[in-house]
Amino acid sequence: MQKNVLAFDLGASSGRAILGVYKDEDFQMEEIHRFPNVPVEQDGVLYWDLHYLFEQIKKGLELACDLCEIDSLAIDTWGVDFGLIDEEGNCLGKPVHYRDTRTQGMLKEVETFISSKELYERTGNQLMEINTLFQLLALKQQQPELLEKTKDILLMPDLFNYLLTGKKRAEVSIASTTQMLNSKTKTWDVKLLEKLQIPTTILPEIVQEGNHLGKVKREFINQEVEVLNISAHDTASAVVSVPAQERFLFISCGTWSLVGTELEQPVLSEKAYEYNFSNETGQGGTTRFLKNCTGLWIVQELKRNFEERGEEFTFSEIAEMAQQAEAFICLFDTDDEMFATPGDMIERIRAYAKKTNQTSPNTPAEFFRSAYESLAMKYRGVFNEISEVTGFTFDTVNIVGGGSQAKILCQMVANASGKKVIAGPKEATAIGNLAIQLMAHGVFEDIHKIREWVSTLEETIAYQPEEIEKWAEFGVVYERVIACDK
Repeated sequence: MQKNVLAFDLGASSGRAILGVYKDEDFQMEEIHRFPNVPVEQDGVLYWDLHYLFEQIKKGLELACDLCEIDSLAIDTWGVDFGLIDEEGNCLGKPVHYRDTRTQGMLKEVETFISSKELYERTGNQLMEINTLFQLLALKQQQPELLEKTKDILLMPDLFNYLLTGKKRAEVSIASTTQMLNSKTKTWDVKLLEKLQIPTTILPEIVQEGNHLGKVKREFINQEVEVLNISAHDTASAVVSVPAQERFLFISCGTWSLVGTELEQPVLSEKAYEYNFSNETGQGGTTRFLKNCTGLWIVQELKRNFEERGEEFTFSEIAEMAQQAEAFICLFDTDDEMFATPGDMIERIRAYAKKTNQTSPNTPAEFFRSAYESLAMKYRGVFNEISEVTGFTFDTVNIVGGGSQAKILCQMVANASGKKVIAGPKEATAIGNLAIQLMAHGVFEDIHKIREWVSTLEETIAYQPEEIEKWAEFGVVYERVIACDK
């Protein structure tokens, strides 16, 4: 059996087209197209460049079809963001970026209709103002005329699928990031939306991963290419390819870090609500019990900030510098709102240090080391919360995605948590995307077979905890800093 499958993996900073060829149990994958994903600002609003991104998807498809006959393709992206479709089937403007400021204050606005506790009990989602529900409420208040023209709302992977096929559907894993899906029934929570006076007729039909959506329009390509719904939230696809069978913690690490574990059922307890965990739908009806945390975003912004000051570093140089820098100069809450939007992270970290009575980093190396140490401390805290909420103990952390290549971060996570870290695969999302397509073609029976297969594809790197007492000591310092900031 030979199957040629194409994955489009769109992240917050870049996108790729990756071709996977499975033949007689041999598998080869190749990145055939890569492109930056840079938001655009217009009239003070931050947007995704939809036209550019779709042109890149079409280019990737053309390149793949020049190489071989493609059996299917599938698209995964980040969560929460969406496009609007009018009565004629056209896009209404560009999708707004989750980092745009339009949703500030929307959580308090929602609480005038429904308590945050009830909202959590209904949807199981971490309460974050970037979530689709809050974006729609902001749209309703700020641009009601746009919402009135809307016939359909489509989340980003579903939007690209629609542009390719003309079919409007919502894949369940991406729908579960919206704060509009009932966590128990896995259907749109119509009563919730009616309470918030958001129209429910704009919501598309929900489909499961593995669904055969339709074929790519012939105007784009002269081949019969099937479009499949896979676990379209990039984290859902990434977790599919975690090479573990037993209970595990995971960090899907990129611009964002999704830190969690895989469970059979959602957890909607008082503690889960208090710690603000998210229950998102995973492959085969599993629950990804996780917290959305800042990932390499601050490191990326620091790199850009120093470049603007005339100091340019590669990521490998950054890691080497940080490794040599003095430890624990300044620890900060990487999820503090002051770090959420693009801007001068150097000055923001200095301001945080002053506010919390810490010494500010001075050199680039010290700034980068502080960022890595603070990330590791943040993850440590989330691990502890997961154990407390679930009652489970965990010995191992699997770090997948681009962050698995950051050796300094992987070692710091092991040190901070006292747990063994397994890093890889770095292409977890693309592998998960391709694997679900192959399962839809009958290659794999279930997710367990996929994970067995993934473990044979690529070498992983193991990190054992070091300097445990020192990291435990500064873990207490970190907790004191966070408490002081609050």
